[in-house]
Amino acid sequence: MKKVILIFIPLSVISLITTAFLFLNTATLKSQLLQSKTMIQKTQEELQRLQSDKEKIIGEKDKLKADAVSYVALNTKIQDEQERLQKSKEGMEKLIKVKEKELKATKQKIQELVKALEKKKDELSNQDKVFKERDNLRKKIISLDTKLKQERALYHYNLGVAYSQAKFYDEAVGEYKESLKYNPSNPDAYYNLGLLYENVKQDSVKAVEHFQKYLELKPDAKDKGEVTGWIKKLKRPSK
Repeated sequence: MKKVILIFIPLSVISLITTAFLFLNTATLKSQLLQSKTMIQKTQEELQRLQSDKEKIIGEKDKLKADAVSYVALNTKIQDEQERLQKSKEGMEKLIKVKEKELKATKQKIQELVKALEKKKDELSNQDKVFKERDNLRKKIISLDTKLKQERALYHYNLGVAYSQAKFYDEAVGEYKESLKYNPSNPDAYYNLGLLYENVKQDSVKAVEHFQKYLELKPDAKDKGEVTGWIKKLKRPSK
């Protein structure tokens, strides 16, 4: 028969073991609580960051919406202005064509009269009178041509002004150049082209060229000093 050995542990030792166990559990619990607090704090900070990012995204989205609305409104306004100018241009072109047709018919009649006078000059006693009448008719043809050119020049110049005001700068440049084909002596067209080339096209060479032509055609211009200053500044080499 085996003997059972009983080991008696003193109460003081048991108390010490229990205290140590409780201390370890408490320390572990505190450590876990501290970790939990840290994680909660980090989570809260992350949530705040996400909320801030969300608000920023919402703000940018609203801004994009506002920009889109503004762009659509501006684009619509530009399209409306283009349509208005196009209609105006078409109307003026029709008027010019009517005048050209009338001029052509008038010139034809005058030329027929000149031919008739040429044929009858030998039959008429007063040839000087015939020649004078013929010359007057020819002058009338020249006058009609000149008048039509002036009207075409003014038409294209006014279109250039309208396009400039509507900020259709390429179209404005084209119309001013077209105007100068019919009236190359219009200083204002050169002046406006100079401004467009300087401020919009950033082409100092062409700007100087047009400003100089403006002063050449209008030497007594009130703004001569100012324009001369622009020319000197544009000619100055950039550093």
